[in-house]
Amino acid sequence: MIRFLLRTSVLMLLAGAASGCTDFIEPNQLAFVMGTAVDHADDGEIEVSHQIVIPTQKSGPFGGSGDSDSFVVMSAKGKNVFEAIHKVQKKMTRRLMPSHRQLIAISEQYFQKDDVSTLFDKLNRDPANNLRDITVLVKGDLAKNFLLLDHPMEHLSSIATGKEMEINGMNRFSTRQFIIDSLSEGTRPLVPVLQIEQVKVRSKETGPIAALSGFAALNKKLKIAGFLNDAEGAGAVWMSGKGTFHAITLPWKNGKDTLSFRLTHLGRKIDSADDHDPQRIVLTVMAQAYLLENTTSLDLSETHYMLEVQKYMNDKIREDLQLTMDKVQEWGSDVFGIGEYLHRSSPYWWKSQKDDWDHKFKALDVTVRSNVQLRSVGASGTSFN
Repeated sequence: MIRFLLRTSVLMLLAGAASGCTDFIEPNQLAFVMGTAVDHADDGEIEVSHQIVIPTQKSGPFGGSGDSDSFVVMSAKGKNVFEAIHKVQKKMTRRLMPSHRQLIAISEQYFQKDDVSTLFDKLNRDPANNLRDITVLVKGDLAKNFLLLDHPMEHLSSIATGKEMEINGMNRFSTRQFIIDSLSEGTRPLVPVLQIEQVKVRSKETGPIAALSGFAALNKKLKIAGFLNDAEGAGAVWMSGKGTFHAITLPWKNGKDTLSFRLTHLGRKIDSADDHDPQRIVLTVMAQAYLLENTTSLDLSETHYMLEVQKYMNDKIREDLQLTMDKVQEWGSDVFGIGEYLHRSSPYWWKSQKDDWDHKFKALDVTVRSNVQLRSVGASGTSFN
């Protein structure tokens, strides 16, 4: 009996040891990567930088002193992404943990001089990358410098940019979506653009901050086809089906007064103007509008004035979006996914057109239409003027 009990105890100990986690890592042995920057380097190399949060020094009610930095940026150069990240890891006392990353910033110089597609093999192949982070372009500066910035309201610049995009209805620009658009035959990526600006954040202090300043349209080779300013970029986001809400201010017919609207439930629809002619396309944008400011003398509690404003708003939206469409078409960058629509609706025609779509997209006859419904004029009919 005693021998049986001894054998049972030994077997239980061995079973417990065998089932234990031999590769378990405690949280205090991990370095949480919140942002990654990619920059061009000489001799055909790239520079990869990681913005790593330091929880023990994070300022706030549960952190250390407010004088300590809450993050560190570690950089290294390599022939590819893996080699550069491996060199960063050699400088660290903790294992890099990229699954919580909020943002990947790529410099304008890297887009111009390097093959951006090589970056995403590592990101797509390695299961440690969640692909939910946002991909942005840093214009006129190093992407690493963006990670080094402080932010007046957030501890990390990467978290601040992610929140800014989400709160402004631009939450459909994940790395996963970038990869999908890059691999698609009939869609080209539309990338948010950041610029580092000097702003006054306190009465006596001026400092750099990264601000969203439009979008970049890429071509098939993932080179920059052109830049759209903030208003044009917002229109392109709407027409590409990636927007959730929008805000516009329109000048009234007299050239002095203005009307401001908040647009929700954004949508778009692509159709052929003629079922037998895939080269004539109609892109219709849809939304619900809510009037938030009115400096005109119109009493919008009157139905005929409300209908007049709705028609005027749709005409102005259509005109502005058509200008943006024409501008992007000159670049040949189909960020709207019209090619994907033609792939589904006219597969035989598309088969003969897809190989040189950037060039053939320029020749399409694309008409923009607007179908925005004015849902509310607010609690008052007339302005206070």
